[in-house]
Amino acid sequence: MKKLTLTIIIGMTVILQSFGQLNPINNLEWNHWYICPNNYFILSWDFPDPSLDTLIGYNIYRDTELYRFQTETSLYHTEAGGNCGVDFVAFSGDFWIHVTAVYNSTYLESNYIDSAYCYGFYIGIDERIQPKLKLFPNPATGIIKVDIQKNIKRILIINQSGIIVQENKEKIEIDLSNFPKGIYFIKVITEQGEFVEKIILE
Repeated sequence: MKKLTLTIIIGMTVILQSFGQLNPINNLEWNHWYICPNNYFILSWDFPDPSLDTLIGYNIYRDTELYRFQTETSLYHTEAGGNCGVDFVAFSGDFWIHVTAVYNSTYLESNYIDSAYCYGFYIGIDERIQPKLKLFPNPATGIIKVDIQKNIKRILIINQSGIIVQENKEKIEIDLSNFPKGIYFIKVITEQGEFVEKIILE
């Protein structure tokens, strides 16, 4: 009888530890770019693994300073708008970004397993010498061509919510025909830097 009781206690302890813990968020991603004269960024993450505790939102930190609490799984400021101002990157120089999951009415926080690094506020580059990213046709109905005088490493397609919906490598043509109509941001990553342009899909 004692063995059975001990086995039940150990089993319950394992179950409570796996489900009752304050699970951290998953897959923290940070994208930051400059389009003269503005800084833009997208910070996004996935929901934490299931827990018996009630998830109520997220705390976003710049280094050890709490920036804000929110319930959305992204913080962004893009050409199309955002849920945050450019003041997130206008901090004291460069900083680490951490996001914790906040649980139940006592506001207990998870730890964080991912961090992102912000190099601070991007300073403008003289537009006369800044390379230009061109997308055509724009507006588009399907396939678009990418024109930039740089070696392309990756191309990210980002929706208005700041979510990366597709990634291509070293292509100069992108097929958007399967995406819903709307505004998207094409981020081209090259060996010389990152460039972003808006495209309207009709």
